[in-house]
Formats: sequence, structure tokens, C-alpha cells
Amino acid sequence: MKLRRATFGLVFAAITVLSAATVYAAGSTCTATKLTTVDHLGSDGSECDASSDGKSKGHSTAAGDKAFAEADAQTHGKATATASGTSSFSDASADTGGHSTAHAMGDLSQANAVTDAKGKATSMANGDGSEADTQAFGKCKATAKATTGVDAPATAVADCSHPGKFATAIATNGGSAEAHDDAAPMCDPGPHGTAMVKSSGGNCP
Repeated sequence: MKLRRATFGLVFAAITVLSAATVYAAGSTCTATKLTTVDHLGSDGSECDASSDGKSKGHSTAAGDKAFAEADAQTHGKATATASGTSSFSDASADTGGHSTAHAMGDLSQANAVTDAKGKATSMANGDGSEADTQAFGKCKATAKATTGVDAPATAVADCSHPGKFATAIATNGGSAEAHDDAAPMCDPGPHGTAMVKSSGGNCP
């Protein structure tokens, strides 16, 4: 339902004055590009948080009861976090030109991505209980994708710290994969899942 012009003017003025006000919506969306921290609550029980030093961009969205997404960007970093599903959690942190992306899509799913020094980290947790974690400390690329299957959730971890190197870990249906840019990989598909690593440190299976 649209607000009348007079009412809308009063509401807009109130929001302008209360720059740190809590906002309620069906889901929650937060964007920070100025020197600020933004925190919004959704009527569905979700919460998002985004912060910036004024030279960076933090963007987060959350949907679902107790879903929480947090994005923190500093020193020309860019952080994006998405959490969708009951008790889902995503955390993206980017510093010194880093790019971090974390997507947790499913009940109890978790995704974490941390970067520094122009690194790029992408974590994607798809399905209930899945977990993906990445770290990129240096001008390198880390990618982790975990997908829940018919039997069980999956776990994927990837990290890098050397310029020009990379680490990618992908796991499905109860499998687990761990990738490093300078160390041996680990692949455990479990009884019915899959696990794969492609990295500067080695590949598996």
C-alpha cells in the first residue's frame, strides 16, 4: 500500500535523522560504502550487518529465521555475504584491495571468506548443513564449493597466500575437500559423495 505524500515526507525525514535506525523487512539487506556500520533486522528473524571504512563496499543479505550475514570491507576491499535458510550463516571480510564472497544457501549452512592484499576468496555452501571456507592472503585465488546431497552435507576448505597461486576445493554429498596453494591436497568423498581439489599445491583425486 502506498503512503500518502504528506505521510511519506514525515517518514523520510525521520529516516534521514535516524541514520542508525533498525529496519524491519521480510528479509534483511545491508550495504555500507561510507564510514559506517549498518545493521538490519528482518521480520522473518534474519539479520544482516555491513561495514566500510568509507573507501570500500560491504554488502550482505539474509533470509530465514536466525539467518545471519555479515560483510566487512576495509582499505579498498569488497565484501559480499548472503545467508538463506534457517540458522544459516555467512561472513565475508575483505581488506587491502581484497574481494570476498560468501554464500550460505540452506538451513544450518555456513560460508566464510577472508581476503587481504588483493586476494580473491569465494565460498559457496549449497544445501542444508553444508560448509565452505576460504582464505586468500596475497594476490591469489581461493575457491570452495560444498553441496549437500541425498545422504549428507559436504565440507570444502581452500586457502592461498602466494602471489599468482590458486586453490580450489569442491565437495558434494558427504564428501570433504581441502586445498592449499603450497601444500598437499586432501580429498575424502565419503561413502557416496565426491571430492576434488585443483591447486598450485597439488590435485586430487
